Amino acid sequence: MSEFDQKAADWDKNHDHSTRAQKLADYLATQVDLTKVKTAMEYGSGTGLLSFALKDKIPSIELMDSSIEMTKAAKRKVEEQGINTLHPIQYDMMTQGLPSTRYNLIFILQTLHHIEDTLGFVQKSAELLNPNGYLVIIDLVKEDGSFHEDEFHGHKGFVQAELEQKLKNSGLTVTHYGICHTIEKESEDGANKEYPLFMMVGRK
Repeated sequence: MSEFDQKAADWDKNHDHSTRAQKLADYLATQVDLTKVKTAMEYGSGTGLLSFALKDKIPSIELMDSSIEMTKAAKRKVEEQGINTLHPIQYDMMTQGLPSTRYNLIFILQTLHHIEDTLGFVQKSAELLNPNGYLVIIDLVKEDGSFHEDEFHGHKGFVQAELEQKLKNSGLTVTHYGICHTIEKESEDGANKEYPLFMMVGRK
């Protein structure tokens, strides 16, 4: 069982997660014209908090995650709330190839730092976008490695210029970069430490 399979049952119990998702959804709506978005996909969607926060603004959102338990949790929520615009699917396009669907918007929240081949992800996303489609990346600004308490082998956040170059190399034009949220965590010495989240928007 993966780390995220283990976390799935309790993920939504953290009030900070749902509050953050709503704030980020509002911010995203200021940077992307959602009236032109008919099909969207959240990659690494987990229980779908960000997609749920956007459900009234986008006609169809696919929630794609490699975690079986996270996908099950998302499906339960969709069924319990009777939502027909959200479509959870357990799938990993980094290892299983590209799906046949094409999207007006792909968004990813704090998942990119878990993906080893970040350029590969951006390139695959660009291929999956319709003309004029958007890729929205929300993740950690480069940090000192203290964000993850457990042993962590992913990226310790991202430098703006380096990530922008990966989008440009994939045929996307960066239309926005900004700090959209700050996560506070208590450090080992008891003091609060801040970890900014950025939003980068690339357009095909």
